Amino acid sequence: MTRIVAVSSEKGGVGKTTTASNLAAAWGALGRRVLAVDFDPQFALTRAFGLAPSDAPATVYEVLTAQGTELEDAVLPDVAPGVDLIASRRDLRKLELNLVSEVRREEFLARALEPLVGDYDVVVIDSPPNLGLLTVNVLCASTEVLVPVSMVDTGALQGAAELRASVAGLAERRFDVRIRALVKTLAEPRRVMYQAISEPLGALGIPVARTEIPLRADFHNALAEGAPLLVSRPDSLGGLAYRKLGQELLGDSAKLKAVA
Repeated sequence: MTRIVAVSSEKGGVGKTTTASNLAAAWGALGRRVLAVDFDPQFALTRAFGLAPSDAPATVYEVLTAQGTELEDAVLPDVAPGVDLIASRRDLRKLELNLVSEVRREEFLARALEPLVGDYDVVVIDSPPNLGLLTVNVLCASTEVLVPVSMVDTGALQGAAELRASVAGLAERRFDVRIRALVKTLAEPRRVMYQAISEPLGALGIPVARTEIPLRADFHNALAEGAPLLVSRPDSLGGLAYRKLGQELLGDSAKLKAVA
């Protein structure tokens, strides 16, 4: 069964797109067939793979606005070993406004992905850094959610709490989605801020991935180079961390640390 993984946070700057791109690359390197879907109007995931919307035959926007484009026509193949990509563009913002008046407006992305999902082992979806209707579409299309939590920004805790409430609300409406784990990003355990954020994580009652993503300048360099760090510098500390996280998340839930 295909796993559909949303990488989401209400808070920007937490490493959301970095996590989506590097996990997609990690799972591809581990032999999984991966589809990465950019559902952010800022098309950050598209850029993380060194591409622009104009490089794609079509983007998710054309697919969802009934412009005669099938999802398979929008796929950019082999953007990294084992990874295909569906790009985004800024016009996706318009879709959020148009969806307000639509019936079952939260299910547009799920219905669009349905014909192609079975061709992949994992689908990774990068969502916008807010809890608007585009993000709700991502959550409704997914089976599990990863929530990056920046360990240098206490605001990331609030973002995780708000996302937890949104997922719980969808579960009450019988959408089959759950938060798989919080992922500590920009982690430097020696910093006072790290300790200040780590302690309140327990109150959220959400599993926390054992693998932490270190605070490294390499991630910014990778963006400039147009490739996920795991692809451009696989033996770097950050690249190795995402490979380890990918392996952990492919395992069972016992490898996640439940916080009481």
